[in-house]
Amino acid sequence: EKRGARVALVSMADPEQTARFCEKMDLPFECLSDPERHAYRAFGLRRGNILEVAGPRNWGSGIRAVLEGQRQGPTAGDPMQLPGAFVFDASGRLRLAHYARASADNPPNEVLLEALDGGR
Repeated sequence: EKRGARVALVSMADPEQTARFCEKMDLPFECLSDPERHAYRAFGLRRGNILEVAGPRNWGSGIRAVLEGQRQGPTAGDPMQLPGAFVFDASGRLRLAHYARASADNPPNEVLLEALDGGR
């Protein structure tokens, strides 16, 4: 927000599930529901295979989450859908496109902020 940015989460869950999740997590940004995965397809996000979704690349993140007291809730939508992260500047120019190679492959916040600042 200090950089003039807005954050949006796009979920495959239905609108009610998405709202409950965002409320439970106390997320300070917009939460959008896309159960038909239109945005996922529009951004070219692909479905993963079993190794990309449940394989070793994800184990470290899962163990860290459990140690921090987080638990995986019920899966909403397509469990094989891989995530992504996109940064657009105020003029609508794409600054960063991150296509996950595994379910737990999310860019660090520093990378997103650097892209927002024009570093990418």
